[in-house]
Amino acid sequence: MQFTASVLILLTSTLTSAAPLKARTAATVLSDISTISSDVATLTSDVVAYNGNLIASLGLVTAVDNLKSALTTGASDTTSSSAFSTTDSASIVSALQTLVPAVVTVLTDLDAKTSVVASAGFTSLVLSNLQELKSDADAFFVALEAKVDSTDAATITSLQATVDSAFTTSEGDY
Repeated sequence: MQFTASVLILLTSTLTSAAPLKARTAATVLSDISTISSDVATLTSDVVAYNGNLIASLGLVTAVDNLKSALTTGASDTTSSSAFSTTDSASIVSALQTLVPAVVTVLTDLDAKTSVVASAGFTSLVLSNLQELKSDADAFFVALEAKVDSTDAATITSLQATVDSAFTTSEGDY
């Protein structure tokens, strides 16, 4: 009986691992951008309300972790996608043009909380998270630049520069 169960498990795992990975589409990436936008909105609310207490700090950590995960997923899904059509590229750029100002806003709001974060003793943690988020965002932008058409790639490069500049300012504050 154990032999039969072992063979069944082995056969099932072999079939599962042999299944082809499903290619991602522009719709998947647009959904990822929507998730990132939602996570940025949540983080913005948490940053604005931040008063330095432990409960608020835990909320911020959760929001940052969710955003990191969404950025990583977005980069992975984009990398797994075929090149985007001109129409899909335009849709992705449009979504990013809405997202980028929200990212700049949350970083500006975070800059305004520097003294509160410092008094709570979390300056180094915030700086570390900013560095990780910048790295994750850059990976997502680079993946997108490789999949959109050349005209839109230049726009994404410009949007990335805007986000990088905001991150650099925030990192300097922390």
